[in-house]
Amino acid sequence: MWSAVRFPLLVDLSRPEDVLNYTRNFYLNTEEGISVGVWHTLPASQWEEATGKGPEWYQETLGDDRPVIIYLHGNVGTRWDGDAAGYHVLSLDYRGFGDSTGEPSEAGLTSDALYLYHWVKQRSKDSLVCLWGHSLGTGVATNTAVKILEQGEDIFLIMHLFSWFSFDILDRIFLKILTSPLLILHAEDDHVVPYHMGQQVHTDVKVKMVSYEASRGYSHSSMYLDPNLSDVVGLCLDVHFKKVSSPEALEM
Repeated sequence: MWSAVRFPLLVDLSRPEDVLNYTRNFYLNTEEGISVGVWHTLPASQWEEATGKGPEWYQETLGDDRPVIIYLHGNVGTRWDGDAAGYHVLSLDYRGFGDSTGEPSEAGLTSDALYLYHWVKQRSKDSLVCLWGHSLGTGVATNTAVKILEQGEDIFLIMHLFSWFSFDILDRIFLKILTSPLLILHAEDDHVVPYHMGQQVHTDVKVKMVSYEASRGYSHSSMYLDPNLSDVVGLCLDVHFKKVSSPEALEM
C-alpha cells in the first residue's frame, strides 16, 4: 500500500524558504522515536510582518482568528505540496514520508495527524482548524476526523479527491456520526477514483461537493491549478459560519 516516498529529490525539506516564502519548518515528536516534519505557511496578510521573526512568533500567529488548515498529502507527496492561499497552512509529512522518521502504517499516519491537530488547537485559540486531505490524505483526514468527533469536538473537513480507503470509511462510519460540514472537491475526469463515488457521498445533506468539468483536465492530481481554489474554500467556510446566505456561488 505504501510507496517509497522521499520526494522531491532535489529539495531540502528543512529549508522551505528555498521554494516557498514565509514558511517555517519544524519537527514534532508524535511518539517515542518518531519525528515528523511540518511546514507552517503564513497567510499573505502576515507576510510583511513576518520578516525576521522566529519560531515563537509563528506559533503565536495561529491564534490570530484566521482559519488554520492542516494539509494531509497523498501517497507520493510531501509537505511541499501544500498551498496557503489566505489561511495558515500546516503541511505534515507522516512517518516514513519526506524526512520524517519511522515506517508508515494506517494507525501511524492517523496518530501523526491527530497529534498535529491537538498541537494546533492548543495554540490557535478560537481560530477555526480544518483538515484538508488529498488522495491518500483523505483517508488520513477521515480517520483523524472520526477520532476528533469521538472526543466530542467538531471538525471542518475538506476532501481534495478521494482514495478508495477513505470512501469506504466515509460510507460505513463517518457520515453516521458527522455533525460538521464536509466539502468534497472532485473532477469529472478523475481516472483514479470515479466521479460517481463523489456523487454518491454528496447525497448526504451535510456534504457540499464542488465539481470540476472534464474539459479543465484536472483529473486526479491537478486541481491545484484552479486559480479560484482558495476562493471556493473560503466561500464554503463563509457559508458554514453564516457570513453569506447562499452557497450557490460554489457551483463551478
